[in-house]
Amino acid sequence: MTQLAANHLPAKAWLTEFLFTRALFKGPSGLPLYSYHVTEDEYAGLAAMLKKSLTADSPTQELYVAACFCLFVSENYRRHYDGNWSWQGPESRLGVTLTPQQHASLTGKGLGYWRREVRTREQGRDWLGTLFTEGGLPWPLLSSESHGFGRAVRRGIKHFYRTEGHRRTTADLLADFEDGLPLSFRNLETRTLLAGIVDQLMALVDRYPIKDETDPAAYLYRVDPHWHEAFPIPLDETNARHLLNEWLRDAGIKRQERKEALAKAQAFTCEHIQQGQLPHWTVVTELNLPPDTVLPIDPSSLRNTRLELAYFEGETLLERGPAVYAQLAEQGVKIRFANVQVSLRRRHLDKPVSLRVMENGSTVHTFVFENSALDYQDVPLVFECRADRWHLVATSSCKLVSSKVRIRAPERFDVSHSMPATAPVITDSEGGQWIEATGDLVLKDESERYEILLAQPGADVAPLVLTGVYALFECSPSTVYLGWPTLELPEGSPYHRDELMEYANGRLLDRRNAPAFGAINYTVRSRKGETLLRRRFGVLPRGFELGLIPAYGRRPARLLVKNAEDLALQVVGEGLVCTRSEGGYQMDLSAQHCPQAFTLQVGPAAEPVQLRLPFPYQGARLLDVNNQPVSVKALNLAELVGHRLQLSSGLPQGQMFYLQFELICREQSRPKRMFALRVGQMPAVLNLFSYVADLQTMLAAVDEQDAYIHLTIETEQPLMQLDIRRYGGRVLMEGTIAFYVCSVDSTNILDGARAEAMRLSDPRQSPLQLIEKTSEGVGTGFFAIPQPMLVDGPWLIYPGKESPIQFRPQLYLPACMSVPADVQVRSLQHAAQVFHPIHRPEVIEEQISAMATDFGHSGWQYLADLKRQYAHLPLSSFEAWKALARNPQALGLAIFRLEMDEAFCARIADELALMWETVPLPMWAHAYQVFAEGIRLTGLPAELVDRLVKDRAIVLRYIVSGFDYVGNYLGTGDCTELKRLPAEEILPMWYQDLRRLHAANSDWPNVLGEALANWVEAQKLPRRIKAMSLTEDTDAVTYLPIFMAYVTAGKASVNDLGIPTAYFKFAARWLADFDRHGWFNPVHAFTVSYLLATHTDS
Repeated sequence: MTQLAANHLPAKAWLTEFLFTRALFKGPSGLPLYSYHVTEDEYAGLAAMLKKSLTADSPTQELYVAACFCLFVSENYRRHYDGNWSWQGPESRLGVTLTPQQHASLTGKGLGYWRREVRTREQGRDWLGTLFTEGGLPWPLLSSESHGFGRAVRRGIKHFYRTEGHRRTTADLLADFEDGLPLSFRNLETRTLLAGIVDQLMALVDRYPIKDETDPAAYLYRVDPHWHEAFPIPLDETNARHLLNEWLRDAGIKRQERKEALAKAQAFTCEHIQQGQLPHWTVVTELNLPPDTVLPIDPSSLRNTRLELAYFEGETLLERGPAVYAQLAEQGVKIRFANVQVSLRRRHLDKPVSLRVMENGSTVHTFVFENSALDYQDVPLVFECRADRWHLVATSSCKLVSSKVRIRAPERFDVSHSMPATAPVITDSEGGQWIEATGDLVLKDESERYEILLAQPGADVAPLVLTGVYALFECSPSTVYLGWPTLELPEGSPYHRDELMEYANGRLLDRRNAPAFGAINYTVRSRKGETLLRRRFGVLPRGFELGLIPAYGRRPARLLVKNAEDLALQVVGEGLVCTRSEGGYQMDLSAQHCPQAFTLQVGPAAEPVQLRLPFPYQGARLLDVNNQPVSVKALNLAELVGHRLQLSSGLPQGQMFYLQFELICREQSRPKRMFALRVGQMPAVLNLFSYVADLQTMLAAVDEQDAYIHLTIETEQPLMQLDIRRYGGRVLMEGTIAFYVCSVDSTNILDGARAEAMRLSDPRQSPLQLIEKTSEGVGTGFFAIPQPMLVDGPWLIYPGKESPIQFRPQLYLPACMSVPADVQVRSLQHAAQVFHPIHRPEVIEEQISAMATDFGHSGWQYLADLKRQYAHLPLSSFEAWKALARNPQALGLAIFRLEMDEAFCARIADELALMWETVPLPMWAHAYQVFAEGIRLTGLPAELVDRLVKDRAIVLRYIVSGFDYVGNYLGTGDCTELKRLPAEEILPMWYQDLRRLHAANSDWPNVLGEALANWVEAQKLPRRIKAMSLTEDTDAVTYLPIFMAYVTAGKASVNDLGIPTAYFKFAARWLADFDRHGWFNPVHAFTVSYLLATHTDS
C-alpha cells in the first residue's frame, strides 16, 4: 500500500452514527477512547469498514479513516492484547501492513479528531503506546491469573478499608500490589484505571444490596442499566460477566466484614494474622486506633506540641509512627492519628505491644493493647480463614461458626479429632504442632483441657478479657498489673459469672480475701473443666512506686520502694552489696565498674515478679540496642533507633540536664536546638530516635551531604559529646573501575557493606547487586564496577536495605560518558541520563518546571517509580526530589498527581526542610485545577473523579493550614466571596489564650523574634495586631504565622526577613511546633483569609 485514502462516506458515516448513539452531537468528548464502550457489533463493523477504507483513495476522508483506525487499534488492544507490543496484532486483523510514516500520520490525525494528545516518552512521540493506553485495560491480561491484574483488583478490594478517612487514595494503595503486573503496566495510568475498578465495585456494593445475589451483575442491570459504563473493560462478554460477579461478591463480602469489624472494633485493640509457609510462620498484629484520642496529661507540662509515636514489643522498638500534634482539650490534650490501622510484624509474641507517645525522647503516655501478648508456648492458637488470611480467633476453648480451623498446639498437648485431619500434622522449630481440621477437637495436657467446636450457628462470641492498670516497667513476666486485673465477660457470652472458676498458680482464687502478689499462672475454667482463658502475668500492689538516687559524696546509691511493705523484696545485681534501709535499699559497689542495670525481685521466692531497673549512675550514659553502656563518639541517623540516653541526677532535689544539638556545616548561621529536662529521683531514659525528625530538618536545611549534628549533654558541667551524621560511611573511588567504603571522617576501610547500583534514567530497572571482594572468605570493603556500569550511565551507588553500613549514596559517571551540551531533553528520565553536576546541573530543574503545568508529563511516572522503588533511601539522595522541593508550583501539583498521603508529605517536610506554607495559595489553586481537569480526561466516571478531587482537597487541609477559612478558593481561585473578619479583635483574644495555656512554660523559643517583630511593624496591619506580643520573649511564636500567611497569600517571600534560608527553614519549623494546633495553624489560616479578603476589598 503506497497511499492512505478512504471510500466516499463510509468512515465519516460510521463515526456520525457512532457519536449520535452516544448523544455526542457536538463531536467527540475529549475522553479516552475506552470510555466510548464500543459494542461487539460496532467493533465488527469498524473492522469491516476499515478493511475497505484503508485501501481506497479519497484524501477528503483521510481524517475520518484515521479516527476509525485509532479507535480500532485501541479496541483491539483492549480485547485481544497478548503481550506483543507491536502493530502486528491490529494490522493482521485488518489485513494490512503500514509503514512507520503511515502509523504516525494516522495516529496524529486520528487522535486530533478525538481531541486527544499523543504521549511523549524519552525517545519522542509514542504512537503505538498512546493508542494502547487509550484502550484502557486489556481484557486477556485482566482475566489471566498469571499476569496479576485480577490479583491486584482483589487485593485492592481486600485492603480497601485502608483508604478510609482520606488517609490514602485507592491508586496509592494499589501501588503496593504492582509487583505482579507486567513491567510495562506498572505505571500511573494503569494504577488509576485499576483504582477506578476497585472504587466503583466498592461504591456499588455500598449502594445496592447485592451480597446475597447469585448473579450480582444481572441484578445491577435491572436496577441501574448504565452501571457498567463506569468500567474501563468490556462488560458485554460472558467471561467478563463471570469475572465481574466474582469481584462484586468479593467486594460485598469485604464490605460486610468491614461493617461487622467496625461494629465490634474498639479503640486500642488488636488482631493477629498468621503468615508464612508452614512450618515457618510469623504473626502480623493489626492494631485498631481511633481517629483521635485525648491524653490525660497537663498541657502545660509539654514544651512544644509536636509528639512522636512509637510502637514497642515489650521494651523493644518495633516501628516508628508519624509525628502528631497536641491540641488543647477539656481533660488533657487531643491528638489525631493519620493512620487508624497499623500492621506490625512480630518478633517476640509473648511480649505485649504498646504505643508510646513521646516528647523529646521521654514517654508522656502509653497505650497497651489488650491480648497483644500471646503465650504460645503454653496455650493453643486457634486460627480461622477469612478472605485468604488466617485470623487468630481464640487461645482457649471456643465455639466457632467456621467449619475449618488451623491450630498450633504446644508440644505437650495430646489432640483428639472428631473427624480425620484434612492435612498432615506439621511440627515447627519450637515443637509446636500445626493441625488443620474440619471437625471438633479436644486438646489435653496434665492439667488443662480445651474444646474447639466448629460449625456452631450463632457462635463467634468474643473471648474473655482481663483488664487492669499496667505497670510500665521492663519486667518478667512481660505483663504486670498494679492491683489484680478484672475478668470481663463479653456481650452475648454463654457463661454466667458464677459458672466460672478462677485459679492462680493452681489454687482457686478468692477475690474477697487478699489475693497473692508476684508472678501468676492464671486460669479460668467452666464447671465442665474446659479451659476458657489462660494467662501468665505479674501482680504488684496498687500504688507501687520506685525511686532511684545515685551515689552522692559518701552516700551509696539508694533504691526507694513505696507501698510494698508486706512483700518479700530482693535486689540482684553483679557487683552490688545491698542492705535494707528505711523505705528501701542502699546499694554499695563491690567492684570498680558501675553496672548498667540490676533486678528487683518482688513477691515469693518461687514466683517473683522481676523488675529490670537502670542502676542510678550519676551523669549521662549512652546505651546500645542491648541496653549495654557504650562509649562511641559518633552515630548515624539509622543507628539512633535502639540507642538511648540514661540521665541520672546526683542531687536529692533533682537536676536540670541540657541537650544541645548544633549543625556543623559551612553556613555561618548554624541551626542550634537546646532541650532542657528535669531529672528527679528516677533516672530518665531518652529514646534518641525521637529526635530524628528534628535532626533531619536541621541537616536538610543545608545542601551539604556531609554536614552533621554535634550533641553536647551537660548539667553544671559537660557530661558527654556525640556526633550524629546522616551516614555511617562513604564511597571512595579507586579510579573508574573500583571503589571501597570507608569512614565518613577518614579513609579507614569498612567491610561488610551491601552495595547496589541503580541506573538513574530508569528507576524501574532492577538494581545491580555489587559484589564485595573477599580475602579468605572475609570482606575487604572493595567493590569492582561491573561491566554494565562502565558503558552506560549515570548510576547511583547506594547501600541496600539490609546493609549494616548505611553509607552515603554516590553518583557514578562512566569514563566514556559524554553528553552534547545542546542535546534536546524532553523527559525527566532523559534529564537524569544527561545530568552532570558541573556541565549540565540545571537539566533536571528544567524538566521539573515543565511538569508544573502538565498533568500528563512522563516525569510524574519517574517520580512515582522513585517513590515506590527507593523508599528506603533519603529523598536528598536524588536530584529530582531536591529540584521538586525548590519548585513550589510543581510541588503543589505533585501532591495531587502522585496522590501523596500525609506520611510522605511529612517525609518531604522533614528530609528536605520544607514548610508547605511557603507554597503560595494561587499555586495550590492552579495545581488543583490542573489535576481536576487531568483526572477528568482519564475517562473515569464523573462520580469517582469528584470523589478523588475532593479527597485530595481534604488531605491538603491536613498538610497546609491556610485553607481553613477560604471557602472554595482551592477549586475556583476566586476570593471575591470571602468576608473580611475583624482581625484586630480576634487575634489579640487568641493571643491571650496562648499566654494562659503556656503560662507555666518559661522556655518560649525566640529565634527570629526581632526580625519578625520588625517586619510585622512595617506592614499595613491594624495597630492592635502589631502590638499584640506584650513581651519580646513571645515575639517569634506570635508573629511567625502572620508572616507565613503573607507568604502563603503570595504577598511576601521567606527571603524578606533577610535571614539565611537554611537558618529560616530550621527556625520556622521550631517556632511553629511550639503550639501548632492552638496557635500557628489557626492564626496562619485566619490571616490568609484576612489578606485575601482585604485584597478583594481594595
